[in-house]
Amino acid sequence: VDPVLAGVFVHESFGHTSEAEKVFDNEGLARVMKMGRQFGRPVLNIYDTGQDEGTRGYVAFDDEGVRAGKTDLIIEGKLVGRLHSRETAGKMGEQATGNGRALNYKFPPIPRMRNTCIGNGESSFEDMIKGIEKGVYAVDAMGGQGGEMFTFTAGRGYMIRDGRIEEMVKNVTLSGNLFKTLENIDMVGNDFHTHDSGGGCGKGVQFPLPVSHSAPHIRIRDAVIAGS
Repeated sequence: VDPVLAGVFVHESFGHTSEAEKVFDNEGLARVMKMGRQFGRPVLNIYDTGQDEGTRGYVAFDDEGVRAGKTDLIIEGKLVGRLHSRETAGKMGEQATGNGRALNYKFPPIPRMRNTCIGNGESSFEDMIKGIEKGVYAVDAMGGQGGEMFTFTAGRGYMIRDGRIEEMVKNVTLSGNLFKTLENIDMVGNDFHTHDSGGGCGKGVQFPLPVSHSAPHIRIRDAVIAGS
């Protein structure tokens, strides 16, 4: 999966799941999103930050006056954090993270992302594909649905055969369970890239809020792929 689609995946599926009011209001999700749970392999690191100047997700302070620093969500595969406003932090007895954001003065601040990232890894793209006998290289993003069960459509795709990029394929769709997919990320690239667009993130009636997402290439074993 290329950095753009990997960034969309981490934003739409894991980022929204990490917004604290969803955990507070959902007992089932709270049991799943228990701090310290191992969600992935040691190569997987995920964080959300407001510190990246020049990106649309840059926020020096959130809309509640909390400094918008870096919030680690997963470190070496283990869940270590979530995204809080002052309200959700108080309800859950945790620290505000600088994620209390509002579209404008007409709306209350709620937990929202800034620049949501899969941390850079150590693998080159060549090393990531050379061990693949048969697979799909999914590039760019055309939209989809996030959450625990997700579906994302790539902009284009190519077959990988015996470690080489081969013919183009169309209608490539990546789908599956968020938590199973996190477990199946077995390699993370060293080519971290930030993607900004002219749109924004929607949540309830607060749309579009400026955000960014960033990632390197990632390799997912046993992914569910549709296409032709």
